[in-house]
Amino acid sequence: MTALIFDVANVIVDWDPMRALAGAVPDEVANDFLAAEVFWELNARTDAGMPLADAVVEMDDQAPHLVDVYRVYLERFPLTVSGPIAGTAEVIGELLAAGVRCYGLSNWAKENFNIARRANPVIDDLADVIVSGEVGLAKPDPEIFRYALDRFDTRADETLMIDDTQGNLDSAAEVGLGTVLFTSAAQLRDELVRLRLL
Repeated sequence: MTALIFDVANVIVDWDPMRALAGAVPDEVANDFLAAEVFWELNARTDAGMPLADAVVEMDDQAPHLVDVYRVYLERFPLTVSGPIAGTAEVIGELLAAGVRCYGLSNWAKENFNIARRANPVIDDLADVIVSGEVGLAKPDPEIFRYALDRFDTRADETLMIDDTQGNLDSAAEVGLGTVLFTSAAQLRDELVRLRLL
């Protein structure tokens, strides 16, 4: 492997949607909102490029009883990111020092990816970062992995995808990428040592 592609949410930065709602709405309301299929559907669509303003309109059409909570969620979205995942920046630093090319591939709405960048500046050390909302493709669509290989000028059999979601990795594997399911920076480092990348 000569290139590594890192997911961002819960690999490089700690993301939890509940933090946007905690203390702003009753716990039961927050739990019901985050359990609603429409929230995750719109989250996937904004990840794939739908403007957030359009998502609010769509929420009002599909689930008007949730639209006020959705507005609270979007207004307080910066709170969903609490900071870096411990140890990942150090692993990336080791890889870069060893001459391994490192990239990012994140499912994230185009309007607020700057929040992730602020939460862990190591993102700016990556050679390039694809933000799904900016390119109109999102994981687990295999096409985003093909797009990444082309943009990063690397071959599937030379590339390792690191993600915390197995479904995304299954899709990456279909395209021919190697995969590592991320659970912690220590686990990732052990796996990279096993693969002789560190």
